[in-house]
Amino acid sequence: MSTAARTRARRWRWRSLLTAALLVIFHALPWLQWDGRQALLLDISARRFDLFGWTLWPDDIGVLLGLLAVLAVSLALLTHLAGRVWCGHACPQTLWSRAFDAIDRTLARWLPRALARPATQAAWLLLSLWTGITFVGLFSPIRELLSGAASGSWSGWETFWVLFYAGATWGNAGFLREQVCRSLCPFARMQPLLTDPHTPRMLYDARRGEPRGARAHGLGGVRDRGRGLLDPTTAQDYVFRAAHPLLAGPMPRFSADRLGDCTDCSACVRACPLQLDIRHGPQAECLACGACLEACQAQQQQAGFGAGLVRYCSPQAMAGQPRQGWRARTTALASALLVLLAWGAWRLL
Repeated sequence: MSTAARTRARRWRWRSLLTAALLVIFHALPWLQWDGRQALLLDISARRFDLFGWTLWPDDIGVLLGLLAVLAVSLALLTHLAGRVWCGHACPQTLWSRAFDAIDRTLARWLPRALARPATQAAWLLLSLWTGITFVGLFSPIRELLSGAASGSWSGWETFWVLFYAGATWGNAGFLREQVCRSLCPFARMQPLLTDPHTPRMLYDARRGEPRGARAHGLGGVRDRGRGLLDPTTAQDYVFRAAHPLLAGPMPRFSADRLGDCTDCSACVRACPLQLDIRHGPQAECLACGACLEACQAQQQQAGFGAGLVRYCSPQAMAGQPRQGWRARTTALASALLVLLAWGAWRLL
């Protein structure tokens, strides 16, 4: 395996650590102190927003809206340049779904089957409740909130919002899962407006992988046995046939030495939280979470073919074309961000 391929493999294994780090940061935010006060507190009742030593009052609503606009444009620019890194690695729906999955797997491994399911639900509810308390703790002082919970003196609104966000976390991460991304999230529907052929995404190397099929181990990859890569038209024809068997008819049979590196194990499909088949081409619903990449890599290494059959890259890079850093959308988004930052600096001076 090449050094670059090994680097890609190690990079995607950091997903679990990144998820844990972001969850810890979220739950730690209300506890941070700055000059004796809660560092991040959006106290609506007092009409005072404390942001790490920077206090905003009602007259500063324009600054707050400008800050939100900067964050929104920055997210759009990040998505344009780097793909769906937010959706796949930092979105709350993704983070809490992974946390729930980790709880489910851990308890299923250590507890008898009869106890694992109720214990999982109980752990999910506890995490959801703590998430609700943490979120409300960003709007009401967290220490007073916990003291009120111990003494039973929560206000009606505090009780409502803690239970509301706890229920939303439990329902979204525990049951709705990918349906939130597929049907409810407005940002997911905006992705096609932000991306272009130079934007990275999860891609299957059809020239190397097709025609797919099971074969005995030890034959080596297409490069090792001299078959080489297919031309793009032939590779896409095989992809279309595999994706539309009723329309294209059955695939022809190939000898083992003519098969591509895809062993048709479907590990990538099973690993995908949305049950997408990356081999069918780029799909708007793909979160670019890397689950299919890791699953395919494990199968390819077991077969002795090496990494890179599924890669996170742009269609232009997959086709061997040079990367174009600045495009029309890049210029528009970067210009909008610079204008917002300049306006914010002018307002604060």
